[in-house]
Amino acid sequence: MSVVFRIGEEEPLFHLGEFPVRLITLLVALHSAAMITVSILLATGHGALIDLLAYSSSAVSHGQVWRLVTYAFVSVPSVWFLLEMLMLWYFGKEVENGLGWKRFAILYAGLILIGPMLLQAFGYAGRPQTYSGAQEINFAVFAAFTAMHPGARFFFGVAARWVFLGLLTISSLQLLADHQGPRIVVMLSTCSLAVLLLRKAGFTESLLLDGSFSWKLPWKKSSASGFSVQNGGLSAASRSAKGGTSAETPRDSFNPEQQMDILLEKIARKGIGSLDAAERDTLEKARRAMIKREEGR
Repeated sequence: MSVVFRIGEEEPLFHLGEFPVRLITLLVALHSAAMITVSILLATGHGALIDLLAYSSSAVSHGQVWRLVTYAFVSVPSVWFLLEMLMLWYFGKEVENGLGWKRFAILYAGLILIGPMLLQAFGYAGRPQTYSGAQEINFAVFAAFTAMHPGARFFFGVAARWVFLGLLTISSLQLLADHQGPRIVVMLSTCSLAVLLLRKAGFTESLLLDGSFSWKLPWKKSSASGFSVQNGGLSAASRSAKGGTSAETPRDSFNPEQQMDILLEKIARKGIGSLDAAERDTLEKARRAMIKREEGR
């Protein structure tokens, strides 16, 4: 299984007593509270209020721009909603831990906005669109998780990369059969945005095995980025260590955990741009060694 990095765990939004409250917790709580509110409105005969929150390209073109955001929180109670929230919390927690809550907030906000903006273009082209719910958004969070840990094992030992590609294919075929071409565009766009931002953040492992396919980025060779990498977890001991460290060790005594801690401590203190080419190679070598060791268990 892929190495799970958790540097963002030290950055909760706030604490309730001793319990750290993270952004993903608030997002799941917000979706759940919105679902309960929708249920109450439907039960009391106020369904018209819900229509004011769902996305409508015609309504947005007449100035109701709040629909570009509120649509994502219009959901009805169902078993699928429960499973969707469980998946959002599980995979979103890992993505937030890898990026930090601020960058995860940027990612989730972008996923919310990209769908209606694309559908608005269809509306201006003479194909009015309506939309509600966050299915594509939350699936894109799973895409982000897959970009971080494509080798993570799921059902019957199947790697995350194949689970993601399989679900993406089935979902696209289902939407195609329902004549919902614009929704396919939204799903592919949100997943692409999630993967591209994770690539820009420094998670560069191929989505397919043996490097046979990867998402190519024009900025891949550039390390100076506003969406900087935070894909390393440090032990409490290594975080509290003071003084300079060096990544150079003899090749015959290469220790991947030690090298990972040394380099990721440097990243935590100075940023990914502080690593030279040799240190980047050492970090990649250590990461792959740890992945192989984990998969061999």
